[in-house]
Order: sequence, then C-alpha cells, then structure tokens
Amino acid sequence: MDVKQTVSIIIIVRIILLGFTSIAACLYAIPLCFIRRFHTPLNLLTLNVCIAAFVCSTYWAIFYIMDTYYTHTIWTPKLCILIPYMNQMVDTQELYAVCLISLNRLFTIVYKNKALFRTKKWVAICVSAQWILGALISLPTLATNRDVI
Repeated sequence: MDVKQTVSIIIIVRIILLGFTSIAACLYAIPLCFIRRFHTPLNLLTLNVCIAAFVCSTYWAIFYIMDTYYTHTIWTPKLCILIPYMNQMVDTQELYAVCLISLNRLFTIVYKNKALFRTKKWVAICVSAQWILGALISLPTLATNRDVI
C-alpha cells in the first residue's frame, strides 16, 4: 500500500467517525428537545453543546470530503479566505459551549440567592452571546488570510 492509499483510508475513517459523532449529538439532543421535563436551564446548555458538536463534526466531515475528492471546487480564491475562518469558528464554538456550562454552574453556586442565573431567559442570553462572540472573535482570521492570498 502506498502513501496515497493510506491517507485516503485515514480520511475515510475520519469521515465515518465524524458522521457517528453527528448522529450521536442528534440522538442525545432529541430527548432534550421533545421531552418536556428535560426543559431545564442546565439541559438547555447541554443541548447547546450537542448543537455545537453537531455543527463542528458535520462541518469537518464535509470539509474532508470536499478537500479529498473535490479539491478544485473548495480551494477557490473566495473560499480560501472563508475556510480558515470557518475552521476556527466551528472548533471554538464547541469549546465555548462547554465553558458556558462551567460559567453558568459557577454563577448558580456563587450567587445562589439570585434567581436570574437559574432561568431559561438567562440561558438564552448566554447561548446567543456565545455564538455571536464565537463568530466575532474569529473575524481577525479573515483579515489575516486576505493578506496572505
């Protein structure tokens, strides 16, 4: 077996594993979405992690497929600027989602008398801020890559 075949097998295994990760994230999220007793603030934060994991694994699976089999389609001048931004943004969203759970738990323990930190409205604000800040923090990648190309 030569190097090209080995790399192709490794990429196929990666794509399969990322597909399983996407499916697992969806399967974990289904009860959180449809069973009413699971609609608690902490479970909504867990749902946010599931969504971030689904987005991340699906993006990377599509990226590996496109990069391996449709190289000329993905590496156009416009996409060369956008791809590093998307790579960074989807990777960091998963990390930010886990950090958001930790931060929320810290606030609910330290400020146990404040009801705000235990409401769904607070969770919605935090999740929205996480996704917006994750997209904004990755923006310097666009400017950096524009100079390189």
